[in-house]
Amino acid sequence: MYNIGDLFVYGVNGACKIVDIKEEKFGSGEKTYYILAPYSDLKETIFVPVDNEMLVSRMKKILTPEEINSLIKTIPSAESIWEENVNLRREKFREIISKANRTELIALLKTLYERRKALKLIGKNLSTYDERFLRQAQNIIHSEIALVLQIPQDEVAPYIERAINAA
Repeated sequence: MYNIGDLFVYGVNGACKIVDIKEEKFGSGEKTYYILAPYSDLKETIFVPVDNEMLVSRMKKILTPEEINSLIKTIPSAESIWEENVNLRREKFREIISKANRTELIALLKTLYERRKALKLIGKNLSTYDERFLRQAQNIIHSEIALVLQIPQDEVAPYIERAINAA
């Protein structure tokens, strides 16, 4: 069982804090819930049933500052995961977002940043879907980095860029 104050990455919500653990009645019966507050949107509240193994398994422990910096150092060597087939790409990106595996998210971010940059050179933009996946991956990764390194979320991208350039 987790405790109030524990920090996690929870799916597309990114970094979250357990702000309460309490009994709530939704629908037919009363259950115990972890009450999560996303770091990037303190007005939002997420209820995770303590007895729902699938949802609880999506609560991933926050990385340490050392792990964050190691992850950032992998960005230059991350391989592109671009898929030309739109349907296969959407499914692949959707799966990466739902698993919230940091290494896969870094590859997704790098792929979409590079794709957006290449398209911009020819006067085009990412598709709406790809842009949405980019925002979701950014929220997950950037909220965790901001929380762990105790920096504002809008300073995460410049921090990453400085770290990569210094390597």
